[in-house]
Amino acid sequence: MQIPTTPLLLLSLSVFFLAACQSDKLSASEHQMSKTPVCQECYDAVAAARRTHPVADASTNEIIETYACPCCETEMSVYIENGTHMVKCGGCASEGIAWDQCRPVAMSTE
Repeated sequence: MQIPTTPLLLLSLSVFFLAACQSDKLSASEHQMSKTPVCQECYDAVAAARRTHPVADASTNEIIETYACPCCETEMSVYIENGTHMVKCGGCASEGIAWDQCRPVAMSTE
């Protein structure tokens, strides 16, 4: 049994597969820009926590440190939630954000 092929069908399939492959390929700068901006202090705190407080398993939940963020002048917490290092800051990450979804930016202290 031979499946009939038409140039239009082949073209449609080619465009579909090409678009699917290209949509997953963000440039490094596009990938970085898709992350949530946080102040440098929050970024540094969660990065340091990853080095000094490794995660034992995916069920780990632990508050590592809570203090006043000098950039945002609000309470900031670095913690582990379900095995992921997180940072929560009233000034720049009020909902809490995973370490790999944030990027540091200069915040105005005015």
